[in-house]
Amino acid sequence: MRQCANTVGVLSDDGIPLSPARPARARWLLKKNKAKVVSIYPFVIQLTYEVQDPVVMDADMVIDDGETYGIAVVEHRQTHDQVIVGLEGHPRGREISDNLKERRSLRGGRRNRRNKKRGKEGEPRFNYRKGSEYPQSIRSDVQAKLNAVKDVLKYFPASRIILEPVKIDLVKKRRPGIKGEEYQQGPASGSVEAENKHQKKRLAILKRDQYKCLYCGEPVTEETAKIHHFKTRKSGGTNRYDVVGTLCGRCHTSVTTEDLSMVFDVNRFPDPRAAGRLMQGRYLLEAELQKLGLPVDVRYGYETKAEREKLGLPKSHINDAAALGSREGCPLRLPVLTWRVEYRKRHPNRKLFNANPGVVHYRSEADIQPGVNQTRMKVDDHDHETNRKNRSYRRHVRSRYYKGLRLEGRFNYDLLPGKKKLNEAYAVNEAVYVGAGGSAIVVKNRRIWHGQNCAVLPTHKVFEKGDIVRTKEGIVSKIISLMSNALVKILFCSYQKGRKCQFTQRRPQDLRAIQKGKSRTWLANTARSSPQ
Repeated sequence: MRQCANTVGVLSDDGIPLSPARPARARWLLKKNKAKVVSIYPFVIQLTYEVQDPVVMDADMVIDDGETYGIAVVEHRQTHDQVIVGLEGHPRGREISDNLKERRSLRGGRRNRRNKKRGKEGEPRFNYRKGSEYPQSIRSDVQAKLNAVKDVLKYFPASRIILEPVKIDLVKKRRPGIKGEEYQQGPASGSVEAENKHQKKRLAILKRDQYKCLYCGEPVTEETAKIHHFKTRKSGGTNRYDVVGTLCGRCHTSVTTEDLSMVFDVNRFPDPRAAGRLMQGRYLLEAELQKLGLPVDVRYGYETKAEREKLGLPKSHINDAAALGSREGCPLRLPVLTWRVEYRKRHPNRKLFNANPGVVHYRSEADIQPGVNQTRMKVDDHDHETNRKNRSYRRHVRSRYYKGLRLEGRFNYDLLPGKKKLNEAYAVNEAVYVGAGGSAIVVKNRRIWHGQNCAVLPTHKVFEKGDIVRTKEGIVSKIISLMSNALVKILFCSYQKGRKCQFTQRRPQDLRAIQKGKSRTWLANTARSSPQ
């Protein structure tokens, strides 16, 4: 398989993507002032003169859908097919789903402790946003992939979109040989009879394992058997039939006390969550792609595998997309440089139930005032009657303390909930301004400077989270944190051999900004991390 040189994206004078050019051609255009740079990652130029009747080669954009997706734009030339850009990304939908579940459990526990009457028995409800048929995490994944497609179409031309969605028979994967009406019948159906669904599931597992311990083979009874989760709940395990099994009392005790180690076979217990999430958002992704105005063709995984094996390519998301977009019997050339898309959180420092720091500070100061009954100030999660009786006392103590601060003029109203302003002492560092003389000023929150005289801020350089910078040694890095002592914490975009850590702290005066941070950052997959 031959590799081709990296290509440079080219835009017309009015911003329409044209066929990419070779790096030498791009350098000549820039040297003659016939083009200007519009993007560094990826490297894209825009012509400054009008091109009469531009010729744009036919190209297909192929999307290999998955928890980690791959995108390749395959240009069809006369003698061969060439991948002009290839990238992969990992959306944050699953992380969002886990955060929502954690927030829901924390809120439920807090409400249950505060008011026992709030708990309601019944089936759980799926609370989607109003007017939506999909949960937030699914829509986030689809929107992340759609944004990556728009970024590619913004710089590289394509006449068609080919989508390879995820389509897996999860039931057959867990129960080989299933067919017909067995899809509607669970493992506990049939001759298993019990008083409730929990006992019925237990009996079905024992019947499947033939009433024997899966480790030592000792016979067990319904009373002595132990149902063990081979994949623990904290590791992502569930109550599915294929991830639980029968153990005797002795083996179960040995496993629990870690005297006996049982090897977990990942292939035997596949995680269907990723495939289920992808298939749930499959039609939403297809519908959103059709809104882009390009024809959308749907292909499947078995076609991708056959094409990739014909070309002799290793398994990867970019190679799958490239193989699916190539023509039959036509040589395919892959680029030397591929990209990965990193997504940045909108609120990277937001925590679940992060209490207002000012209110917490004032409450703690009020609670330790002299003459306060500490016993009545405490809240017991298990004694709701006492909490209710002492609630008015706690409010009285805190209100008296707040009143004294107001009379002395020491009460900060910006710390109250609902205020848009935030005290500087509790804010997170957001930017570092560096003046021409080398002085650095740390700005903790932009809202602090709202309405104030910003002339004191130097305007020579400014560094923010997510910015791409270059060090004195020429290493391309990404800013991941801003320290209070005006140092910048950077993460190397490419692996640096011989270093214990792939991140370090540098003075902002020693860094050179390459590209401002975006919600989606393109980083090189190879050691060659910058266009030449």
